[in-house]
Amino acid sequence: MRTVKQIAAAIIIDVSITNFSYAQEKTNTKMEMKEHKCTAACKDGKHVYAHGEKGHVCTKACRKMNKKNAM
Repeated sequence: MRTVKQIAAAIIIDVSITNFSYAQEKTNTKMEMKEHKCTAACKDGKHVYAHGEKGHVCTKACRKMNKKNAM
């Protein structure tokens, strides 16, 4: 019975470490930024940067949309 508990504990620890490592890899990856291409939304010298373009700053709405697209 003791070895069964040890095996179960080892599996739980292994899974926890694997999940932690995966989460770290996911948060450490950075998106490759593309150069900005003007669209119809860019007017009078004011640019509207799309997600993934240099100059874009994510907002709460942007992050929320990206979470939906990731699923």
